[in-house]
Parts: sequence; structure tokens; C-alpha cells
Amino acid sequence: ALTIYGLVVALALLFANPFV
Repeated sequence: ALTIYGLVVALALLFANPFV
């Protein structure tokens, strides 16, 4: 569960970084 959760958080941060 940690791997999937971490992947989702990492993707969200990567997608939010350039947008911000």
C-alpha cells in the first residue's frame, strides 16, 4: 500500500510542481 500511495503522491507533486 505504501508503494502505491507514494507513487500517487510523487505523481501529484511532479504534476503540481511545473503548474505552480
